[in-house]
Amino acid sequence: MKIFFSLLLIANIAFGLMQWLLPYGQLVQENKSFPVAEELRLLAEPVESQLVEETEVSIPEPSVELIVAEETTDTRLCYTIGPFKEKRQALEVSRRYSNSNVETELKSSLEKEYLGVMVYLPGSENQQEVIDTAKELATKGFRDYLIINEPGKTNVLSLGVFSLKKNADRLVARLKKYNYPAKSELRYRERIIYWVYNEQSNDIELLSLLDADDIEKGIGQIPQQCS
Repeated sequence: MKIFFSLLLIANIAFGLMQWLLPYGQLVQENKSFPVAEELRLLAEPVESQLVEETEVSIPEPSVELIVAEETTDTRLCYTIGPFKEKRQALEVSRRYSNSNVETELKSSLEKEYLGVMVYLPGSENQQEVIDTAKELATKGFRDYLIINEPGKTNVLSLGVFSLKKNADRLVARLKKYNYPAKSELRYRERIIYWVYNEQSNDIELLSLLDADDIEKGIGQIPQQCS
């Protein structure tokens, strides 16, 4: 027993001398090996191995389709020639344009023609009374008269139709001095009016084949939109 304690003491003394004489790092070897920390890198520093090559993306330009618009300018000139009170006159003017290789078309319309201002006395159911009134007016200087019968007017005593309203108003004033109930109204009549239509090109000189007599009768060449 004493020998065991003596050996244990010698062993402790020997271990203490080894620690004192040799560094601790040579006695104990670390079993764990830690990976070497990667060297820190600034963000601003380029890393060739991690550079990503930028790929230029080419965006195709939108294709522009050229639209060529056809010229649609209407070079035609259309005219209405008239009015003609007689068909014979319209056909004569139409023939002039046809002889100049200008196509024409004759059309007619029922229109009201202005006649003037009529001065009259209201009618009566008894025609003889109207005749007696006309004779009475003749003694006072009113000798022109006409008895009219038409829708809305029966035995009306017309004393004249005037192209100028002032002349009609003058007659009405004279009749009222004799206490006659004179009135006035505009008068029209329906009649067929003729028109000549033609179409010309503005690339050529405009043809106007109306003579002085046509113009004096109020016939004109009126431009209009071609249909």
